[in-house]
Amino acid sequence: MNPKRNCVMLANGHPPFDTRIFVKEACTLAKAGYHVSIILPHHQDEYRDGVRILSVTPIQSGFQKLFISPWNIFMKAVRQPSQSIYHIHDSNILHIGILLKLMGRTVIYDAHEDTPLQISYQHWIPKLLRKPYAWFYYVVEKLCGWMFDSIIVAEPVISKYFPASKTHLIRNFPYVDYFRAHPAIDYERRNRRLTCLGTLTKARGLYEMLEGAKQASKSVEFEFMLGGKFSPPQLEDHVRSTYTIKFMEWLTYPQVVDVLFDSQVGIIIPNPNERYKTNYPVKLFEFMAAGLPVIASREGESTQFITECDGGLLIDPLNIDEVSNAIVWLFQHPEDAKAMGKRGQELIFSTYNWEKESEVLLRVYEKLT
Repeated sequence: MNPKRNCVMLANGHPPFDTRIFVKEACTLAKAGYHVSIILPHHQDEYRDGVRILSVTPIQSGFQKLFISPWNIFMKAVRQPSQSIYHIHDSNILHIGILLKLMGRTVIYDAHEDTPLQISYQHWIPKLLRKPYAWFYYVVEKLCGWMFDSIIVAEPVISKYFPASKTHLIRNFPYVDYFRAHPAIDYERRNRRLTCLGTLTKARGLYEMLEGAKQASKSVEFEFMLGGKFSPPQLEDHVRSTYTIKFMEWLTYPQVVDVLFDSQVGIIIPNPNERYKTNYPVKLFEFMAAGLPVIASREGESTQFITECDGGLLIDPLNIDEVSNAIVWLFQHPEDAKAMGKRGQELIFSTYNWEKESEVLLRVYEKLT
């Protein structure tokens, strides 16, 4: 590997210190000797943990964010050394990658989501436009799969859109060093807390969790913590005025680890639509890494991880009674809950972790240098 090779990551819909982009991929590459920069909307340039954040002006307007912001990102990208490896993290800036590839640059696309399927569930897109918009992105991603030098996918289902010969699965498993290094807290000494972190939406089971927790609170005493971001934002006012919760906004990765180690149960029960049946929810693995028994949907591919280690309870995510009963059972059976959490933690520490996935990332880059 040439330690002087530059990696330039491009993003338009992620925060500068996003867990996958910054904490996992960028920092891994920086430690391996690459000069890593991330170009994205942010209020200032920064340098942290060996990674440069190169900012473009943040834009809130939907139209400008889709058209002006990508242009600003592109203009800053082309000023980087021409031998850089350009690593794209958002489907809405794939046209930047096409332009860079036409200029002879090396380009990677890191597909975090099944974009065509995701579009079909976007509440902000008029229903009549969802299918043609999804088809448009299907064609764009097919073109990029043919043009780009390498494709990285976060979940197995995404691979179907791209050529097998250049597609690499790098799953979003936890960086277990953060969890191993955390001061040990006995399960019994943790807060009696049910925790859900991430993007908070109806499709991700927000109301089923809230109603289930409300019903469960009649039988057991516990705190319900939500952390992350409501989508759409208007949901927050309704939820906070209607339900008894503790809410924390966006957390850094170390803060996430702290919160999880001070909780006793994790819950992640997205609605059983096609998008979430094939999704690998990052928070599921983080719950397990922190030793939490997990209440999860019995629908979808991610159930295999709970089943493999008997690390939680699988339920019908739309059945409020099942949600409530699972919460009550775990808090009323702390020894069983603790054992579930321990088995899940051991599975993540031994098998499903970023330290192993990062080896694939480094091999991808070595092939391109």
